[in-house]
Amino acid sequence: MTRVVYTALLALLTPLLLIRHGLRSRRASVRVRLGEVMGWARAPEPAEIWIHAVSVGEVLAAEALIRRLLDAGPRRILVTTTTPTGAAMLTERLGGQVMHRFLPLDLPWLQRRFLRAVRPRAIVVMETEIWPNMLAEARRAAVPVVLANARMSGRSARRYARIPRLIAPAMSGFDWIACRNALDRERFVALGAVPDRVTVNGDIKFDIHIEEDDRQEVRSLRPVVDGRPVVILASTHADEEAQLLPGLHALRAEYPRLLVIVAPRHPQRFPEVADLLERSGQSFIRRSEGVPDAATHFWLLDTLGELKRFFGLADVAFIGGSLVGVGGHNPLEAALWNCPVVMGPHVDNFELLVERMEAADLLWRSRNAEEAVARMAAWLGEDESRREITRQRATAFIAENQGATARLLEYLNRHSFPGR
Repeated sequence: MTRVVYTALLALLTPLLLIRHGLRSRRASVRVRLGEVMGWARAPEPAEIWIHAVSVGEVLAAEALIRRLLDAGPRRILVTTTTPTGAAMLTERLGGQVMHRFLPLDLPWLQRRFLRAVRPRAIVVMETEIWPNMLAEARRAAVPVVLANARMSGRSARRYARIPRLIAPAMSGFDWIACRNALDRERFVALGAVPDRVTVNGDIKFDIHIEEDDRQEVRSLRPVVDGRPVVILASTHADEEAQLLPGLHALRAEYPRLLVIVAPRHPQRFPEVADLLERSGQSFIRRSEGVPDAATHFWLLDTLGELKRFFGLADVAFIGGSLVGVGGHNPLEAALWNCPVVMGPHVDNFELLVERMEAADLLWRSRNAEEAVARMAAWLGEDESRREITRQRATAFIAENQGATARLLEYLNRHSFPGR
């Protein structure tokens, strides 16, 4: 597939993409502004740096970089997102400190118009977003593009390898691909990225700072937990809760006061998970309705932007997308709160990080849901001395791997703000 064919297909699929945007907006606090997606809206204001963060995870990953950029002095930063949940998270975390727009569709005339309006000195794309027409138009305008915290799972690499005539030229559009690790670098180079422009920069999520507001919120919630053993099921996908429920129900025989916090990955699944808990006879309360009492067994986290705080309440975390073939989600946020992690067998998205956390004795992989619950139970049975050792290991593990944000900032200062 060439870029011409890709563009033609994307143009034909535009009505379906707009419908998808509309469906995504139904339960979100921020609606997708279709005028921005289609280029009908008023042109964006100029910005020195344009950062694209597709959704919630990428916004959180970009936050440390954005704050460092803002700390260095007044700068006009534009952040684009694709999903309404990403937009809501950006508003919550950074408010009016940055400008926000929804990313226009990757059609050359829309990207060209957008670039001409924004006139950025540099573009930073977070993690895995590869938009051929955006990259082509940036190259035409001589705007450097960085792929920050670049990651490439084995599954994504195999998918991209099927369309080399589209992907290889797109890869050459990046001026720097700052990979999390050596395996990511190997995969990007194999897909056609210019080797001299691909380096191992580290994972900027190690540089995420726990804000005092977050710590204060955790302190305010501790009396609610009241010394109960707490398990959190974080970023779960369809069928994972159903797989884990029987084992968690049995675990209550050993820990009668057990509280399970359930945080589905996607907001549209909140009603589905509530229905599952109700049908299974579990006593639960939604976070949007209040806090649990002593008789509540499950706390359904049906709000956005709070998950990382709830790791601060948990004794052990299960990270979702790993019992089903999604590839798992990032376990690092739990480690930031010194919370040990259990995952299933599907960890393709973060395989090297998972291996390193296993080696540090901060994470345990399981073959199925039954084994995952057994791993969680084993951790709940650990004494305080063992827990303190784990906290110390987590702190050291994070500290040893920090610095990626500083290296990105140095590059941007050199290319975007040479006089500062």
